[in-house]
Amino acid sequence: MWIMRAMKSRLSFLLLVSVGSCQVVFGGDSNSATVSLTDPAPVALTAEAPSASAGYESGRGLITLEGPSGMFINPTSATLPRGAFTAQYCIFFPDRSDRVLGHGGLAAYGVTDYFEIGVVGNYIDPRGVDGDGNFGPFARLRLTKNEGWIPQIGVGGYAKFGIERMENFNAFASAYWRIPINEDGFFKSLGIHVGVRENWFDGGNLDSFHAYAGLELQLPLRIYAVGEVSTKDSDFDSETPYAFGLQWRAGGINISVAGIQNGGLPKGPAFYFGIGSGWQF
Repeated sequence: MWIMRAMKSRLSFLLLVSVGSCQVVFGGDSNSATVSLTDPAPVALTAEAPSASAGYESGRGLITLEGPSGMFINPTSATLPRGAFTAQYCIFFPDRSDRVLGHGGLAAYGVTDYFEIGVVGNYIDPRGVDGDGNFGPFARLRLTKNEGWIPQIGVGGYAKFGIERMENFNAFASAYWRIPINEDGFFKSLGIHVGVRENWFDGGNLDSFHAYAGLELQLPLRIYAVGEVSTKDSDFDSETPYAFGLQWRAGGINISVAGIQNGGLPKGPAFYFGIGSGWQF
């Protein structure tokens, strides 16, 4: 469906929705004492993430296909710090060429350390025919911090309006645990993400459900190796969704590079790239 207007198959519809929801958000660590959004000076490229005693590492992550920030496909539980603003962009090559491009963007603001609001937008560009785009609001509420065995828990929702066949409504809930390894070593910590999300399309006549899980390995220079996998929705997915890649959460600049199988692609992953920044007010 999103390669040409005349294509109305369910598989094409899935590609349109998944790629069209690609968006980004500031990727520093919420409430951390060494993050640029909470320091008067920008973070140096050699800065490390804080130790458990120095600040709260929230595992917020960066750009996703699904909307709010997280891994590469699925959103996670952390919110922006209070007074933080972000603007970012991403691009996805679902057919492994430049014949079809998915563009995404986001503007978001941390109202408090535990409540984030924003606007997401997307544009699908099938080369040679007119593209489609839409945009809408999102919000996320962090309910708990990760303290001991208590996970960080967040809930959120987002919607997109514009082209009628691209309109969708979405809700998710997710949890996060951080396991310290060696704060002064090469492998600093292991983050565990789990969650569920529900997506409604076509005015609620179609819906899909996914449970998901992922790991993020914290490396020096605020680099994270991230991998994730989702359950397969038999009505929408031809393949099991998964993704793997790197996120550089430097604060002043944030970059994601990944291979993504969103469930509706031919076998194998497609290339994904995102970039953006954040500011403190």
